Amino acid sequence: MKILIFSASTGGGHKRAAAALEDTIKHIAPDVSVTVVDGLKAIGKTFDKTVVGGYYFLVKQTPSVYGGLYKITDRENLMYKAVMKSNASKANHLLVEIEKHQPDVIIVCHAFITAMVAKLKRKGKINSTVVSLITDYDAHRTYIAEGVDAYVIAEPQMAKKLVEEYGVDEEKIYPIGIPTFEKFNIPGAKEEIFRREGLDPQKTTILLMAGSFGVTGVLDFYRQLAESDDRLQLIVITGKNSKLYEKLEAAVDELGAAKHTKLLYFVNNVEDYMHISDIIVTKPGGLTITESLACHLPMAIYNAYPGQEQYNVDFLLKENAAIAIDKKHGAEQIAALLRSPEKLEAMRENCKRLAQPKAAENMFKLVKELSAPSAEENQ
Repeated sequence: MKILIFSASTGGGHKRAAAALEDTIKHIAPDVSVTVVDGLKAIGKTFDKTVVGGYYFLVKQTPSVYGGLYKITDRENLMYKAVMKSNASKANHLLVEIEKHQPDVIIVCHAFITAMVAKLKRKGKINSTVVSLITDYDAHRTYIAEGVDAYVIAEPQMAKKLVEEYGVDEEKIYPIGIPTFEKFNIPGAKEEIFRREGLDPQKTTILLMAGSFGVTGVLDFYRQLAESDDRLQLIVITGKNSKLYEKLEAAVDELGAAKHTKLLYFVNNVEDYMHISDIIVTKPGGLTITESLACHLPMAIYNAYPGQEQYNVDFLLKENAAIAIDKKHGAEQIAALLRSPEKLEAMRENCKRLAQPKAAENMFKLVKELSAPSAEENQ
């Protein structure tokens, strides 16, 4: 069996979901061929730069414009049709990559690439089973296309929108969850992590993450928290943002907070810090949310941009798995939550309830079932 996974670099979520799925499949079925390809890059450098660059510019510089476009293209109108037609026009550029790998199954983690692969399926240019993986907690119309055999969604409530608003056959919808690396689902020995990382297991521990955009808002929240209570233990991960790291390093020195701050650049063991923390302060990207849920970690969400991030927040608030904090009162809001251990524990239990630790494994089982006829034809 051969599986081809198309990801994209518009944010870190698509790539992490693809990598987690690849890792799981290779672990449980080493005889299966699984390859991850950046679909936008496969189409061409210019297209990749235009889509990725345009996405980053809109969400960082003009989020309200991005939010407006997100809502407009979620309705069946001229703008939506133009976007879908433009995406589908690039479909043949993916054929070289697909023909090279001859996959029985194609899993797509990005809406634009889904439209392209679906067109190839409709035109009879490929006969692979096509699965669309939606990597947020709300669906969007651009993920939906004739030619897709199955839609994998983050949680069951999303199915209603797919059926009622997009007309998707209910039998094609699978609320399996978003794949995560197994290490998020299996907590390590907390005492060992605290000891290894030089942290105090007796202190309330708050994890602050900047996200794939390197959002500097985390600096404001760090200052507020460090100044509010020196009994808090703060772990700050900046990702690959050297300027933010330098600013935080200066803030730690200025506030004399080195004893209760662990400042980190890019790390490969973020799951360790999630497993030992009492709450995470983060932006609401789909994969960060999924990983936090897997670690049963309540969230304090900041700076959600209009579009999928805001819908992610709406879902978390409705399920009482997170609180939304603002720039001015963030530390006070977090402190109020920490003063209510019953509420914090309830949020932790809700995170546990929403977690889908077998998402990657179940998705592999699904594609095996769906692709059995086509795999036999290709033999």
